[in-house]
Amino acid sequence: MFKKITIIDDEQSVLFLSKAILNSAGYEVITESVSTKAYQTITEQKPDLILMDIVMPDINGIELAKQLKENPDLRDIPIFALTGLPVLNEHNRVYFEKIIVKPFHMDSLLAELKAFFAGQKVAV
Repeated sequence: MFKKITIIDDEQSVLFLSKAILNSAGYEVITESVSTKAYQTITEQKPDLILMDIVMPDINGIELAKQLKENPDLRDIPIFALTGLPVLNEHNRVYFEKIIVKPFHMDSLLAELKAFFAGQKVAV
């Protein structure tokens, strides 16, 4: 069974490249570039994992992650933050299972996803 991943990022090039690479690795990928639309998509699709940018033009990733974690039907979906921000404070880290700092290598992300779905942790 394919794992379903939703990627939320306002940079189309990031969405395009990430989707292509994750699809070729066997993941089903849904992309969204607008946070408000992403919430609806996640509610409908219920992905196995969310990769989410923090800096977004409408609702930032921290606020969206908070909204997802407050919804009993969505709170158990793991969220990985993809961010160019060097640090997230401890209060905001609680919404994310993993913080991946941009730029990152896709090989490292693929290794992290594989390990996560296998129940292991790998440093990225």
